[in-house]
Amino acid sequence: MAEITAKMVMELRKRTGLGMMDCKKALNESEGDVELAIENLRKAGMAKAAKKAGRDASDGLLRIKKTDDRNGAMIVVNCETDFVARGDDFQALANDLIDLFTTMELDAGCTGKSATPETIEEHINPTAFRGSTIGEEITALVAKIGENMMLGNVVVERSNDANDYMMDYLHGNKVGVLVCLTTGKPETHGNEKFIEVAKDIAMQAAAAMPRVPEAVGREDLDPAIVEKEREILIEQAKGEGKPAEIAEKMVMGRLNKFYGEVCLLEQPFIRDDKQKVKDVIEAAAKEIGDTIKVARFHRFQLGE
Repeated sequence: MAEITAKMVMELRKRTGLGMMDCKKALNESEGDVELAIENLRKAGMAKAAKKAGRDASDGLLRIKKTDDRNGAMIVVNCETDFVARGDDFQALANDLIDLFTTMELDAGCTGKSATPETIEEHINPTAFRGSTIGEEITALVAKIGENMMLGNVVVERSNDANDYMMDYLHGNKVGVLVCLTTGKPETHGNEKFIEVAKDIAMQAAAAMPRVPEAVGREDLDPAIVEKEREILIEQAKGEGKPAEIAEKMVMGRLNKFYGEVCLLEQPFIRDDKQKVKDVIEAAAKEIGDTIKVARFHRFQLGE
């Protein structure tokens, strides 16, 4: 029998919202496997889908910068307190980092997708940041200020295709979004309706929190994720006393609800929940007389 520590119980409680005793019991039954405990709790209908654990950070800065309508970057720089985040040294660090990622030459290995700081440093000149490495500069600032900090997340977008367009959105200093769209012709990017829809899509991603970064539409979801969700929903339906054939039919409706939560295009539109996001895009494309496709999106939230 695996030892169930207080730390494990607290982690499960944080991710499920259940009481201490329920969490401890679930961990005992899963022999200390937190992910299996969450899955079992969900099958029993006791816990909602848990978010993936993000980086442990309570404060910091989120920066977005575009060099034009196709190229830009978004970063999160973490620290422990708002006091440090508002300080000149930390602000300068965040500003210099976003400048670095929007102006430097990068290969295809770290563009168009979120990357860890460790991964992205593999693609840059080791002395590109202030004549030193990013890690060394952050370490020096930690020693100076006496508070832990780190480069939490990075995404860089680069495109030479004139049909591509990138919309950015920053909600306060807490949530940042980059949405990459493709149209049939570049002239569409100057259309007021297109700009309006692009902004709405970015706000949708910020507010409704679709699964990041893989799920623009349901076809983008990993089949293993969908199958796991189906298994859980079937077990929930059976737990309600439904026969297997009825449970299977119920699952189809519940899967559609799942798609509406995690897939950007399937979500109810935040300005009119009687429409899906994909319906709004299709209507705008028809009005403009062009095609509009959401290629991908990135969403960072401070503290995750």
